[in-house]
Amino acid sequence: MCYSQGGTLQNIMELLEEMNMRKRILSFLLASCMVLSLALSVTGCSTKTGSPALWEAGKTRNKIVVISDIHIGVDDKYAENVANRPILIDFLKRLQSTNDVRELIIDGDFLDEWFLPVNYPSYTDVQQFYKDVIANNQGIIDELNNVIKSGIKLVYIPGNHDMTQEDEVLQAAIPKIVQIRDARGLGTYYTGDRNEIAIEHGHRYDVFSAPDTVTNAELVGNSDTMLPAGYFYARYGATWVTEGYPKVERTLPVITDVPDKSDLDQYGAYVYYQILKSVSEQLTINEGLEEKVFDMRMDGFNDSYTYLDFYPARQADGTISAPVLFKNIQRTWAERQKVNQVKVPNSFIEAVAGTLDGEYFFNQAKTQYLNNPDENVDAVVFGHTHIPEYKALDNGKYYVNSGTWIDHNTRSEAKRTFAVITTGEKTTAGLYQYEEDGSVTDIAASVGRKKEEPAAAESPFANVSFDTKSLENYGDADTQARYVEVGGLGNNEIQTKLNEGLKAFCLAPASFAEKDTTYDIMPVFEVVGGDLLSIRTYNTAYTTGAAYPVNSIQTELFSLTTGEQNAFNLWDFIKDTDELKQLILDGKFGFSPGGVDGELSEELKEAAYKKLTKSIDTPEFGSNFYFGDGGRLNVWCDGDNHATGDYWEFDISVTDLEGAATDRLLPIIDALKALGN
Repeated sequence: MCYSQGGTLQNIMELLEEMNMRKRILSFLLASCMVLSLALSVTGCSTKTGSPALWEAGKTRNKIVVISDIHIGVDDKYAENVANRPILIDFLKRLQSTNDVRELIIDGDFLDEWFLPVNYPSYTDVQQFYKDVIANNQGIIDELNNVIKSGIKLVYIPGNHDMTQEDEVLQAAIPKIVQIRDARGLGTYYTGDRNEIAIEHGHRYDVFSAPDTVTNAELVGNSDTMLPAGYFYARYGATWVTEGYPKVERTLPVITDVPDKSDLDQYGAYVYYQILKSVSEQLTINEGLEEKVFDMRMDGFNDSYTYLDFYPARQADGTISAPVLFKNIQRTWAERQKVNQVKVPNSFIEAVAGTLDGEYFFNQAKTQYLNNPDENVDAVVFGHTHIPEYKALDNGKYYVNSGTWIDHNTRSEAKRTFAVITTGEKTTAGLYQYEEDGSVTDIAASVGRKKEEPAAAESPFANVSFDTKSLENYGDADTQARYVEVGGLGNNEIQTKLNEGLKAFCLAPASFAEKDTTYDIMPVFEVVGGDLLSIRTYNTAYTTGAAYPVNSIQTELFSLTTGEQNAFNLWDFIKDTDELKQLILDGKFGFSPGGVDGELSEELKEAAYKKLTKSIDTPEFGSNFYFGDGGRLNVWCDGDNHATGDYWEFDISVTDLEGAATDRLLPIIDALKALGN
């Protein structure tokens, strides 16, 4: 209201009366606030956000809520948590109104330093990087401060993606947060009325993700570095995603001879190679294998590295190892576990083989805590795997994995999951999903067992080994006829039958060759679906007087269960030829003409794809396929001539075939998805 200097007395009196009224209202409001504040302090209630509670809360603050793997990033263009960010903020607001919650635990992988494409600018100030992550996600940080103001204790435990974050960065952003650390980049938080709850991220037991101050210490000349091998593969994977999942032809080092299992050192190195092989053949980024794409100027590093610098291969001395980074990583695991304060150490082979297996982390929870006589723990919560799990044991104890809040979780259908542990005379546990509409769904029954079930029987193929042998008195060092022999199958009758069939199949070209023709036969194989041995031989025929050698392929599927040479057709795995044709037209298949090196002309590629689509309808096409390394489906057809290849080979990721897959192929796709994640 505005008054001029010439206003009347009545106007002035009205103004004074309005001012007095405002004073009386203000005094009343101040008094009311004091009374309300006193009431809140007496009852122990907290200031409400106006959001409804997550559930109908009890009168006692006895619940510990655990969330993990939030993965907030420095740039929304490739951060893993963008769409779920406002939903997380809404969850935190509702949490503040849930009066029986005592603590909120952020169980690792909160701030993400790993999911960065390789072209992200190199930096030296790691803590500034984390400050930039915080600034990009200020809304979440603000709401976490409000969680503390509401009376809930906020606790943070480091994960592998934020292991290099130091106390002061997060403490400056959230002054009253409690940070838990024991070894560098690690922490276990004990809580509950009796300290009967143990919470840690879980990466302590993961070869690829546990802090590694040991393996590269000699290379970099210090023990400041602790980023493990998983950091480099995460950067590579992030690049593949941001580049749109390109399909680029790659030639990775191949190890065909499997060390004897009694040689723990080299067999361990081979198992490590196998895990990396399965992942690396899917992550085909546009940058070359020999490009120095990792420019590392932090965490004790001060150099640039290629992908091949840390990819295992057979070295000049005959051992299996990466050439530069993480050399002989299998030999440092025992010391890493000691540095990382692992209570009950395990073997490198067990740890690396369990990397992609949620059951391995459940077993670690039992070994380290639930069944450890030195521990008094009734409930263990891990994160890390992105697979929410709930397991109630017969002895009244619990294992829970709190899952993840990333936008696209390929490892589980459950989204935005969290654990709730209720402490008291008896500890109980629950696992829930936060829905987009703000409701909460109990998912414990759908993701886990209510009671621990007996351990599954060991796979009958667990001890199978494969050996590549050469036909005696044939060819020379450069021209050989090789075949595959299987050992350790358990059933000698089936194994004998299988090996007879394998040898006959591999050596068939040499068996029927004319006297002036020799063959170079190289068999390659892959076990898929648990018991199918997919084998193919690349054959080069050298005939006296011929202008060119002739290349060819032969393929077959064998059953490890029966020893039979199976009569499977491609259409046992693919139900729709039209959909397969469409994948070809969409450019999903990679292409390589046999025996042709160098850049391929677009005309040749176009001709090859046209011939492939026509070949699909021919009777013989159904047998011209095999499962390639790392989950590829390879098909082939005859090439045109020696100059453009004697055969044309095409490949596609098996997971891309899900829409066209039959029931026989779907389990294989599911298994490969688990490996890829």
